[in-house]
Amino acid sequence: MNRGRSILIRSCPIVQRSPFLLRRHVSNTTTIASINNNKPRLFRKVLQGAGLFTLVTASTVGIGGTALYQTNDQFRHVVTALERCSIAGAVGAQVAYDYHRTLSKNYESEAELESAKKQCHQRSAERVLAAIQRLGGIYVKLGQHISVMQYLLPNEWCQTMAVLQDRCDATPPEDIKALFISDYGLPVEDIFEEFDWSPIGVASLAQVHRAKLKKEVMEEQGLGENDDDDRWVAVKLQHPYLDDYCQIDMETVSFILEIVKKVFPDFGFGWLADEMRESLPKELDFVHEAKNSQRVQDNFFQDCLQKRFALVVPKVIWAKRRIMCMEFIVGSRIDDLEYMKQHQIDPKEVSEELTRVFSEMIFIHGFVHCDPHPGNVFVRPSKYPKRSKYNFDLVLLDHGLYRELSHELRTDYAHLWTSLIKGDEVGIRKYSYNVAGTEGYQLFACMLTGREWDKINQSDLSSVRTEQEVGRLSEGAIERLVEVADILGKLPRPVLLLLKTNDLLRHVDERLNDTYDERNTYVIMGTYCAKAVWLDTKKIIIDKIRMMGFRFNLLSELFKAWWQYESLAYALWFYQFTTKWIQKMSLFLL
Repeated sequence: MNRGRSILIRSCPIVQRSPFLLRRHVSNTTTIASINNNKPRLFRKVLQGAGLFTLVTASTVGIGGTALYQTNDQFRHVVTALERCSIAGAVGAQVAYDYHRTLSKNYESEAELESAKKQCHQRSAERVLAAIQRLGGIYVKLGQHISVMQYLLPNEWCQTMAVLQDRCDATPPEDIKALFISDYGLPVEDIFEEFDWSPIGVASLAQVHRAKLKKEVMEEQGLGENDDDDRWVAVKLQHPYLDDYCQIDMETVSFILEIVKKVFPDFGFGWLADEMRESLPKELDFVHEAKNSQRVQDNFFQDCLQKRFALVVPKVIWAKRRIMCMEFIVGSRIDDLEYMKQHQIDPKEVSEELTRVFSEMIFIHGFVHCDPHPGNVFVRPSKYPKRSKYNFDLVLLDHGLYRELSHELRTDYAHLWTSLIKGDEVGIRKYSYNVAGTEGYQLFACMLTGREWDKINQSDLSSVRTEQEVGRLSEGAIERLVEVADILGKLPRPVLLLLKTNDLLRHVDERLNDTYDERNTYVIMGTYCAKAVWLDTKKIIIDKIRMMGFRFNLLSELFKAWWQYESLAYALWFYQFTTKWIQKMSLFLL
């Protein structure tokens, strides 16, 4: 290494000409007058020397820094971390300044102001997108979250960030090999008979490869004799650089949000950084993800056996913190309409089944997958048609982000949705406060449903949501940004993720339906809400009977609650049945 450095120094002409190598001394006999007479010349030489010294110092630091960057991991990480911070900070400052400048100008008309704001939204979104694509990792995760916040952010932001749902950079093979050595303790070729180095999917935090386990590894895992198809697995690998920069990136995001808040005091989105700080460590631990996967399998096991759900959760074979090996399932994204057409799968049935699965999770189990974007839900032709009521299976992937709902939150949330579907303003006000802790129940209801208050108040949630309505909602949210930010800042963390989950499911529904008709969605949700309310009421009354003894008024109350649930469930079933029958008859007559 020293030899390399000496070559670099000798090749640098600045070092050879340095005045500190050819130093001139002033003799003891030099007089003040002679110094004054030579002042211009001496001053010029001092300046030349100082300039050359600066160049030498910069060159030496540059050369030494380059050498350290190439050879010292800790130094390289510090430099890269500083670079990432500076990129994020610079873009944050640019965006803040652009908005400040745009909003500070005087405009001749409201139309001119709106045009200027839209242009500023677009410029800012494009700047942030470019930075996110350069930085990757948790910044992509943040951008994906922004892309579905139509209830809060301008369309320019959401549409610009939408590309992040599909485009992420892959980790190269060399880093994957090193990851296996560090986390599993064996090279890739000792574990797999075949390994496809081209990933079949790349996300912000991880990527997935197809591989074939060696027979001896299968035996070590206690999987016994298996045919070749069973040996094909999906291997999920975390991007290794996340370990180095995840913490600094989270702190940078928090810092930027704090700075923006100082520039715009009403800006209250610190909750976004808090949520990332809480959720990301769990998402980055694949052992934790494997436990979530097993739990959701257990929750749906009996229902799937009894053909109530067409849900499949890939079996996890083994998991390390940054590597997970699981069952390989062939399918396609839930929004791939062409794939469904090829396999004669009805997108509307897929949409309805997705609503059932997540309604069961939210209102009955209280254990909720909080990232159901199209890349995390696959559809495939049913592997066991006799065991399913449909000709397809829903495959639920990526179990890193779940939230557990308390009994009180789960039942209050069910009551809230029942009130929203019925247009019961008294119930909406009561349960909005119970769920979200807010008196602004009308605004919260709009955020939760993605509908205008008039539609909610008139029990008209099932009507078609037009582009004009979506536009008005977005504009209204921007105008009431302070109120929206205040609600989001006070929301309990599980409710915040329920809001995100709700948005993602709504977008999937809209993609699966040509003309988005939410009637069946709300019928299904209403059924599960009614069931959750009934189960809660039944538990309360039975507990009272155990404490107070048998009483006719309690029995009457129990029967009344049961009848309300059964009559509503039957009415909803009958509506759904007749709707489907009418649709089939219409197709037959056409």
